[in-house]
Amino acid sequence: MISISHDRMAARGDQVPVLRLRGDIDLATRPAVDAALTVRLARRPRLLVVDLTHVGFVGACGLTMLVQARQRARGAGGEVAVAGCGVAVLRAMEVTCLLGEISPYATVADALVAEARGGIPQQRQP
Repeated sequence: MISISHDRMAARGDQVPVLRLRGDIDLATRPAVDAALTVRLARRPRLLVVDLTHVGFVGACGLTMLVQARQRARGAGGEVAVAGCGVAVLRAMEVTCLLGEISPYATVADALVAEARGGIPQQRQP
């Protein structure tokens, strides 16, 4: 089961959309998460932050979806920043060799600070 909420936070005078997820991202929940990403990306935001703070598990299908969302955003001149990954989620990114591709931020605030400083050329999580 997954819970999805939408939020907006201020960054550089703009209201940045934040997609907050709670639960696990797997084959059963992927369609709902993908639909939420699609709705947000259809609005062509300069930045969309995906908050995984309360996500305990992301399967390979979920990781692929995050990479594809980022590619769609970049194709439209935007960016997707992933933030708040727990140890299990980071480990899934690492073993699938997607940690460098997804490059999560430690927190949503870190992603917004990077945006306020002029963009997100490279995302990092310590």
